[in-house]
Amino acid sequence: MDNVIPLTLPHVTSLASTAGVSAGEVIQQLAHELLLSSGEIAARISEQVLVRLPGLAPRGAQDAVDGVREATDQNIGAILSTLAFGIPATATEPPLGARKLMRASVAAGADITDLLRAYRYGHELIWRRWSDHAAERLSGNEILADVLALSSDHMFTFIDRSCDHLLAEYRTEFGALRPSGLRRSHSEVVRDLIGDDQVDEIAAGATLQHDVRGHHVALVLAPLDATADLRAALTDLACLGDASTLVLPVGDGTWWAWMTWAGAPDTTCLDAMAGATSPGVLVAMGAPGAGRQGFRRSHHQAREADRTARLSGRPAMGVVRFRDVELSGLLCTDTERARRLAADRLGGLAGVDETCRRLRETVLTFVEHGCSKARTAELLHVHHKTVSYRLAQAEELVGQRITDDVVALGAALVVHQTLGDC
Repeated sequence: MDNVIPLTLPHVTSLASTAGVSAGEVIQQLAHELLLSSGEIAARISEQVLVRLPGLAPRGAQDAVDGVREATDQNIGAILSTLAFGIPATATEPPLGARKLMRASVAAGADITDLLRAYRYGHELIWRRWSDHAAERLSGNEILADVLALSSDHMFTFIDRSCDHLLAEYRTEFGALRPSGLRRSHSEVVRDLIGDDQVDEIAAGATLQHDVRGHHVALVLAPLDATADLRAALTDLACLGDASTLVLPVGDGTWWAWMTWAGAPDTTCLDAMAGATSPGVLVAMGAPGAGRQGFRRSHHQAREADRTARLSGRPAMGVVRFRDVELSGLLCTDTERARRLAADRLGGLAGVDETCRRLRETVLTFVEHGCSKARTAELLHVHHKTVSYRLAQAEELVGQRITDDVVALGAALVVHQTLGDC
């Protein structure tokens, strides 16, 4: 569920009595009350729609952004007005702003399906505002169920008819669901680029208005909790990388994105991006690559990094680089076999207490750095005798010396670290 921005509405007390009053009359009163906040409601919903469906305004096209705001304001006003004045939903058509938005979005490279999705999402948001308001005003009143049922039918009919009208107008104006002569949608071009077939990179770049032949780092951004702001996270990363950005929403709140440079990005730039904090957002990051093949390969790496980060069931927010989890992802391709390996090799070292966690960290650091106690002590900021003591404890739990089968033990530790308690 998306993070919904709460509205601050004036406090109202419950309707004292609805005796002898029809549900329709109550709906009119409630709608009159919300009309006072129509502009505020529309502004909030506009911003949520732009965050959820950035494809409506590709590359932030200002005409399309303005169109989203104007269309939302007019639609919210129309819904509340028809409810307030008892006008049937069947007597309405999409407002002028919605028609302008359709043309602005198509001109910017969007598709009619983006607009239809926006209507459905806007319907969901205005219904939440309306039902919350009705529930507050009619708390404990039996008429609430009838009010919600009638108003739900009204809103559904309004949105359904609006979508039908817009789709018919789209077909009339452009001649088909995808008008001949218009460019292919950004989504289709991107999916061609990450697929296996040959692609005209120049044509793809012209459609996307993005340098496909440049140097790319792919990202997968996904919300983890209610604090997630994917747009802010992506903007911060683009600023750190000083890169141009291509973004494609792919459902469930997830975005695919590419940071692109004319030349190869330097290590300092990539390290800065990797160290970025992204509250509420998991950012999986592929390795840099050039041209269409780099665009494609980095994307698949980012998706693999995202998959690996989620294997424990408790992904951490922030940036996860493919290069840092490549081995983990490979070892955990078959998670059941990987769990058995970890359990068999670690024995008592797989315990869930803090002591075992600290011992596993020490052993893994030791294994990853050439079995050097001095280097392990330096990295963990402890005395070398502490490292020796911890390794001895770990050997008792494993039942053998750490160095007897260091490769298998290291793999088991990586699996446990990736999957969590085995």
